[in-house]
Amino acid sequence: MRGLEAALSIYGEVQKGGFASEALRKIYSDIAPGDRKLVGTLVYCTLRRQTLWKAVLLKYCRRQPRALPQTTANALMIGIAGIAELRHFALPVLVNGLVQAIKNSGDVKDIGLVNAVLHTVADESAGFLEGLKRSSALRDQALYWGVPGWAAAQWSKELSIAEAKKLVRAVGMKTYLSLRLSRGVEREEYIKRYNASGRRGWASPFLEFSVRTAANPYPVDLPGFGEGMVMPQSESSMLAADLLAGYAKGGRILDMCCGRGVKTGQLADTMPGARIEAWDLSEKKINAARFEVVRMKAESRVEFKSGDALELVPDEEPDAILLDAPCSGSGTWGRHPESKWRMSPEQIQKNGELQKKLLERAASLLKPGGFLLYSTCSLFREENEKVVADVMGRHPELIEMPHLRNAAFMHKGKPYGTVIFPALPWVDGFYTALLAKRK
Repeated sequence: MRGLEAALSIYGEVQKGGFASEALRKIYSDIAPGDRKLVGTLVYCTLRRQTLWKAVLLKYCRRQPRALPQTTANALMIGIAGIAELRHFALPVLVNGLVQAIKNSGDVKDIGLVNAVLHTVADESAGFLEGLKRSSALRDQALYWGVPGWAAAQWSKELSIAEAKKLVRAVGMKTYLSLRLSRGVEREEYIKRYNASGRRGWASPFLEFSVRTAANPYPVDLPGFGEGMVMPQSESSMLAADLLAGYAKGGRILDMCCGRGVKTGQLADTMPGARIEAWDLSEKKINAARFEVVRMKAESRVEFKSGDALELVPDEEPDAILLDAPCSGSGTWGRHPESKWRMSPEQIQKNGELQKKLLERAASLLKPGGFLLYSTCSLFREENEKVVADVMGRHPELIEMPHLRNAAFMHKGKPYGTVIFPALPWVDGFYTALLAKRK
């Protein structure tokens, strides 16, 4: 499968409710090796600023986008994003590739329209885009950087207009892959191996077990991935599990919402003497988490349960709990851009109510003298400080513990926890609050 055809296929799956990473994973082996990087770049740059490309399409297309066949509309969105962001991709190659992909789909009546619109965008859109970029209005900044307007407005209420603009730009930036090295892997030796594969990586100046890269390679293509040497993970996510491991030295660990097992694997690797029980509502995610701990060679120390964390009962009273709660994912919108277009203020409020119940449940399960880490990849106080404040107000036995690391992108929550703002391509937005339960 050629690059532009694959990009159209993946973007179409996302429009139907799928996730770009899963759609890419399904057809990755079918994509011509030389086109794989192009496909990922095109899909993600289209999704990252989707509302901006829709605004450009509305400005330069004679027909309403809603009236266009889905394949035509998708081709125009990908084409506009490619023209604006892929500086070294020749316009004729882009247009001809998209036209051919439309022909292959059997929908040929709008080929002339696609050709005309994309050439007009290439000739005339630069001034429109530059005007938005230079605008002092928060709504224009949100449109330019691909942030939902309601989210920008919410941040302006929780922070300030100036801080909201800064956050909008940070959330809209392109992200790159950071790698977590497993215990025993020598970082400089791994970097040599990674760079020898034709890529560029270097030591993180912040985390001694992390490598930063200048790309977004597919995980299975990473040197040492199959042997469990390395795991793609943002530095903010690494910090969460690292914080819990810094206080809880072993014993029985409960991962209440383990997802695909990234932090579960990190805890198992960091604390080889710990016994871990991991829960998730999704059986599909549990299966992925099982694969992760097998890859990390830690399957004998991790037990999994699929079900509702509000109802499941741990086999033993946990000495430490990780509650990486379901959330809006707003801190990772640059990495998972399709999520932001499916979120709403109403969903944020629902998330907060569920998070309070989950944290309440975690507090009741934790052994006295134990540690509880509440974390999200959200940048909304409704999902972070307000959740922790609500539960701590009803549990005087809980006290907040200080963070063990410090950096310019880490800020004290109001009033509880630590907020990490997305300041670098390897640092996503995140929130952590470490609580201890008095004996």
